[in-house]
Amino acid sequence: MNTAASIAEMRYAAERDYAAAKSFACLVSKRGHPDLGRRSLMASTLALEWHSPVNLSDAKQTTDALRRTASRAFGRGAKGLLVLVTHEASACFDHIAVHDDWLGLPRIQVWSAGAVLRTLGGEAGGCWGPPESPLRVERREDLQSSLLKDWHTQSVERIHEAIASGRLYQLCLTFPVQFAPPKNPAALFAALLAGNPVDHAAWIQLPDFSLLSVSPERFLSVRGREATLRPMKGTRRLDGVSDDRRTRELAESIKDRAENVMIVDLARNDLSRVCVAGSVRAESLFEVERYGRVAQMSSTIRGELREGLDVWDALAAAFPPGSMTGAPKIEACRMIRELEAGPRGLYGGVLGWIEPDGAAEFSVVIRSMQIRGDEARWDIGGGIVHDSKAESEWDEAWAKFSALRNLESI
Repeated sequence: MNTAASIAEMRYAAERDYAAAKSFACLVSKRGHPDLGRRSLMASTLALEWHSPVNLSDAKQTTDALRRTASRAFGRGAKGLLVLVTHEASACFDHIAVHDDWLGLPRIQVWSAGAVLRTLGGEAGGCWGPPESPLRVERREDLQSSLLKDWHTQSVERIHEAIASGRLYQLCLTFPVQFAPPKNPAALFAALLAGNPVDHAAWIQLPDFSLLSVSPERFLSVRGREATLRPMKGTRRLDGVSDDRRTRELAESIKDRAENVMIVDLARNDLSRVCVAGSVRAESLFEVERYGRVAQMSSTIRGELREGLDVWDALAAAFPPGSMTGAPKIEACRMIRELEAGPRGLYGGVLGWIEPDGAAEFSVVIRSMQIRGDEARWDIGGGIVHDSKAESEWDEAWAKFSALRNLESI
């Protein structure tokens, strides 16, 4: 089945499958932007096609395994592929030392869909309505504790030392906030999406893992021979009163522009590894967009894939997302392992949907709740550069928590 549906039909199908304990992926482009976001779809009848072995640490072996998996699945009539790549999958592509996997979550998973519902093009921005009653999310620790803030301040100091020594230009420092698993993921996803009209929202329900994501950030898209990266760097909290002023501040900020262009240069270098010489270009720089209670700065980089290369080569070249590591990328990943207390899991990794014709859309997993067993987490953070101030970076990290915080007084 590969039929057109409304957003309401997609929501009904997702809630029905959740009640029946079936695996599915509901991918929602609420704004329905024809270029910046995937079309909304509901993929069901999911089957696990492949997951990475623990000792996989070679980019060619990884891409070959992914390519074989895709060929096999589409040869059997799969309607699409759901691809989940954790931050710790960095070890599969670049021999990067990482933490152990979060609660045993496979570093890379590929699921085939036997059925797909898609929205009609004009309905992609339709409303996935909020729940009828207020939600409460049970936290498992005090938010913004003094110990956590002390760790953050000390980590920023160590990053400044690494930048001064020439080891780094920038590092994305993150940490998890722990919760009890939500009693009603369907209602939580609806509430998150109602307050955060993004192009890369996702509700993923698998046998032993769930993801509720309102990510605004595209990682990689491939359409024909064209590959596109669209990293985000630069954030301002919006309060509903001085939003225009804060948006202008972000657009004109020398610090945020410098941080953004570092990641743009990283993305250009990544694409140049797999694209035709001279085809890689920064198509737009420093675009500021509003997503719920935050404003974000984005840039767009495009290139033409070389003959014989495909989405899997582009994924290997560009992963992990530079906006979630820093620069240089491999050294940033090493320092992330030194500073952060544990693995990130899918946070800072990517979520992808691959069509049978090879078209692909990957988002960066941010603004997301990961649920595995009796553990749930919502990770936050931000990029640290030489002139970053610990206090303002702390505030920026918590601004990214607003998607969940605004559901209640937590």
